[in-house]
Formats: sequence, C-alpha cells, structure tokens
Amino acid sequence: MKTDTYSLTVLTPCFCSGANQAIAEIRPSAIRGQLRWWFRALGGDRFAEREIFGGIARQEADIRSSAIIIRVSDITPGPPWQPPRVDQNNPSSYVWFFASRSADGIRWKSEAVLSPGTCFKLHVIRRRAFASSLFEKALACFLALGSVGLRATRGLGAMSCKEHPFRMDTVEPILRNSGFAIEDQGATGNLDATVKKIGALVKGTRKDKGWRNDLKHGEETPSPMGTSITRQTSAIYFRPVEDGGGLRLIVFEAPHDRILDESSRKPSKTVGQRPSQLVDANVGK
Repeated sequence: MKTDTYSLTVLTPCFCSGANQAIAEIRPSAIRGQLRWWFRALGGDRFAEREIFGGIARQEADIRSSAIIIRVSDITPGPPWQPPRVDQNNPSSYVWFFASRSADGIRWKSEAVLSPGTCFKLHVIRRRAFASSLFEKALACFLALGSVGLRATRGLGAMSCKEHPFRMDTVEPILRNSGFAIEDQGATGNLDATVKKIGALVKGTRKDKGWRNDLKHGEETPSPMGTSITRQTSAIYFRPVEDGGGLRLIVFEAPHDRILDESSRKPSKTVGQRPSQLVDANVGK
C-alpha cells in the first residue's frame, strides 16, 4: 500500500457532521465523496469509477472493492466561530440562510461548525496499484479547489492545501480540457466580504438572467445555479482560495451534461465568458 499525506486548513466555516448534526467533524466519507464527484465531473465513466472507488455489479466478477482508503488525523480546531445573525436584506443571506435553517437550526451554532483555521492531515491510501491519470487530476482539483459540507457550492467548507496551493495556471488547463469554465473574481479580503460578494453574484446573476428563486410562492426556474424544489445541485461553484493572508474568489462551472438534469441545462455556460456573465447585485449601488 502507498500513502500520500496532505496538510489541509479550513478557510471558510464548514458545516460537516456525522450522525449528530449538532457536532462538527471532518468525515473521511465526505472527502471521498468529493473525490468521486471530481472524478465524474472531469469525465470518468462508471467502469473506471468502480475500479478505483469500488462498487457493486450484476455479475459477481465485476464487483470491486475500493482501491483507495481516506483517513484524517491530527485535527487542530481553529478559533471558535459564532454564526452571524442572518439579514435577509443583505446579499450574504444567499449563503447563510439555508445553513441557518438546516436540520431545524441545530447546526447554526459554533459547536456544529469547523471554524476557519481548523487544520488536519488527509491521508490517501492506495490499497492496490492502478493507472488513472484522471484520478490524479481529480485529487489535484480537490486539493486546489476542494470543499466539504453544507453549502459547498456557495463557498462554505473551502480548504487550502499546504503541499498543493491553488494556482490558476495549474488548475485551469485541467478544467478547461474537461469542459469546465473558470474565472477569477479577484481578491475579496476577509470572510464577511467574501460571503457578501458571493451572495451579490448569486442574487445579481439570477435577476439578470430571469432565474426565479421565489420559494415563498413555490416559483423557481431550473438553472445552472441549482433548484431547491426539485433538489438539483448547482453546476456553478464559488470557491474562496487563500490569497496572501486573505481570500480570493474563484468561480467555476462544471459541464452541464455531467451534473444537471435536462431542465437545468442551458445552451452556454455562465462562467468564464468575456465579459463575465456573472452580475454583481451591488454594482452601481
């Protein structure tokens, strides 16, 4: 067996828990799930996925055990983080609102959050040899742009890796060659400013494109930003990355046919266009 170890630091509040949703924890299964997501989104087929991650099959000869094991260790909590009051008149509510209401609100307290600054070791153990350049790309993307837990598409649960810090010139070719789009929204500074920026981009873009999100009246337009009524995840991911002691906002969009059902797919991507099609609701105010 071969083990690779990485040092990770939580950048934004991470709502990741086990059976007790009121207590935060780093779950190896959550990280494994993210690696599997990246493998699929980058173009891996179900046969290659089964060879690496394991899976059942109709024929006994096709059943595979997992070729990788995920472990975490040396968890050092960051400074306690207190969830803020959610102001629905502030764009930040587009990030905080659903987190505050999850599990009837029991996760909206400091004990249920892995706070920014939390550090841990990630161990990727290869039980048997396998040749897959796509898995290496999936691992590289996770280490550079990875996140886990609730509201991961809206910037929460973001992490940085000491051994593989985010570099646009390294990650961008991998994503673009696999049908992704990616763009840099620039330095955002601290957590509050970053969350407000993400919320403003979600709000402004939805309004500009006519993607209704009125859950009070049950009116929602299927879109690449996901839908709540039919439980469709977003293909557009907002990712804070480390930037000289502050944060920088990277946005990427996964290929629609690998992530979205047909009703949510659009003819062209929103991210990565020039000029950007992401609209900041705060611009001009």
